[in-house]
Amino acid sequence: METLHADVWVIGSGAAGLQAAISARLEGADVAVVGKSGPGKGTSTTFAVGAFAGPWDGLSEDEYKTRVLTAGRGLNETDMVDVAAAEAPDRFRDLIDWGLTTKSAPGVFMALPADDPGERIPVWGREIVLCMVAKAKEIGVRFVDNLVVRSIASGEDGVCLRAYGARQRQWLELRGGAAILAAGGSGALFLHHDNPKRMGGDSHTLAYEAGCVMQDLEFVQFYPVAIAEPDKPVFLIEPEGADLGILVNADGEDILDKYDITVRPAATHARDALSQALFEEIEQHDGNVYIDLTHVTKETWSKNPISATKWAYLDAKFNAWNQLLRVAPVAHFSGGGARTDLHGATSVPGLYAAGEAAGGMHGANRMGGNALTECLVFGQRAGKAATAFAQGKDQGVKALAPAAPVETGEPQADPDALRADIRQIMWTYGGIRRDADGLAYGLEKIREIAAEAARTRGINEPRRLEKFLETLLAASAADLIIQAASRREESRGTHARADYPAADDDNWRGHLKVVCEAGGPSWWFDALPEDEADDEADDEAEVQAAQ
Repeated sequence: METLHADVWVIGSGAAGLQAAISARLEGADVAVVGKSGPGKGTSTTFAVGAFAGPWDGLSEDEYKTRVLTAGRGLNETDMVDVAAAEAPDRFRDLIDWGLTTKSAPGVFMALPADDPGERIPVWGREIVLCMVAKAKEIGVRFVDNLVVRSIASGEDGVCLRAYGARQRQWLELRGGAAILAAGGSGALFLHHDNPKRMGGDSHTLAYEAGCVMQDLEFVQFYPVAIAEPDKPVFLIEPEGADLGILVNADGEDILDKYDITVRPAATHARDALSQALFEEIEQHDGNVYIDLTHVTKETWSKNPISATKWAYLDAKFNAWNQLLRVAPVAHFSGGGARTDLHGATSVPGLYAAGEAAGGMHGANRMGGNALTECLVFGQRAGKAATAFAQGKDQGVKALAPAAPVETGEPQADPDALRADIRQIMWTYGGIRRDADGLAYGLEKIREIAAEAARTRGINEPRRLEKFLETLLAASAADLIIQAASRREESRGTHARADYPAADDDNWRGHLKVVCEAGGPSWWFDALPEDEADDEADDEAEVQAAQ
């Protein structure tokens, strides 16, 4: 088995991973980034619309924090919000210094495409990735591509990661002083999503199996307004653009009026409520829920610079300005993950997390634009902290290696079919609307899939083996999400229970946590302290008043 060494290993090459790698390298560490494909490719950052929320262009820190806490439905880690408010402007300036083309508005810092995409699909996140990859390479960050990390062992002596590469046709050990987990969230576990297709919860499974305390895994955010025309690509409509249109059901009823959603932009500040409303309407009207943009002029639409770049594409691909478009919510963001301190440290020494791999910043619902902000702020902090931990660790030479994967059986199942089954189960039973019976059935089916994937590896078929490994990672993450959703017996933010439709502050104002122990998962609930709960109650009152 080949062994590679670095002071700090970063798993994932989206914004969080790249920021962590740059930060660690600037602190003097030998840094290597490991990913499933080339730097930045197949990451949620590449798919992002390029908007960073923050106290910027006239929006104060207090105003920004109020927006974040209001969106989070009383469960944000407030000290993390304070850090983001204080440090986001400096991280935005870093990107400007590194050459990113930007435009801004009050509270929003935006990356812009290098040129007008015309009738091609506009991709703003690519510019962020290109900028950060260029900076990372300039300062000497190394990239190790086309590997699936399957397990992490971490402790006071350093870290050892075990990874498999189908192209290399072998397992590798990646040893170092510290590791930063930044492999994204779990959006691709669901049938309808806008994440890269391989974004199947690796971070959650890797952190949990490494022994990290996990929290808030039940909170999976769905973006409400995505074009869902048959045989057409999923395409998000910006919150401001969605507000210009009219959301209607098959009977012509205005959905925002019907569900009394008054805050604007609705897809930014009521993302959870709007997703749930659309899901309900889709079920009642056989999938026929629409956005009407036929009255919107190009001048009005183009006032938002991101929306402006979509005009030609929406015209060419969807004939958007001349007909109603079918829309639906899509899985978009993972609110929970490994519990960390303000420097990205998990409960396991030497293992850090940033971005969607970590939980706490967003509480029960993420405000639009805050995902990339979190990546920059806490990626930078994790990079610095991991470098300090790695000092004197001799690149993990003494680190205990994780248990070697055991190959059993001949490949019988189709890993692609198993992943498809996971996506359908998660959408139907573990998605926008949940109940006890559906969650119990979904958990049973997910565990059947996991057992089948574990039996059928196929060591002599490298690409097939890689797919089975990813299926096991996905099934474990899905299992955790469903378990968490089963335990939280209330509806709050992105977590909606049909059998517990109201928020229950007396019993559920706090965080569900889990850690892997010898006998299996150990779950517990941490209620917020009374004084903090009182403060958060005021934020919740603001939410109700806004809607």
